[in-house]
Amino acid sequence: MELKTNDTSEELDQLKKQLICEKQSKISVFEELLRMYENEEKLLTSYKQLSSQYYAISHSKLGKLTYAYWKFLKRIKRGNKYENS
Repeated sequence: MELKTNDTSEELDQLKKQLICEKQSKISVFEELLRMYENEEKLLTSYKQLSSQYYAISHSKLGKLTYAYWKFLKRIKRGNKYENS
């Protein structure tokens, strides 16, 4: 009879250790998920800021002129690449 209780207590200890390991892994997964969520929030915030700045620049007179100039330069640089090759 005593042998059975000893076996069950060892089994119980083993199950407790397994449960602790699983809980620790679950906590680490949740921490990683939280870090990823915070990173996503930062990216969305920076995207909103850049988007609003782009909208402001692209809808102003000087911004339109600058954008057309950059487009013109890009077209010229592409042409030079193909001519040198």
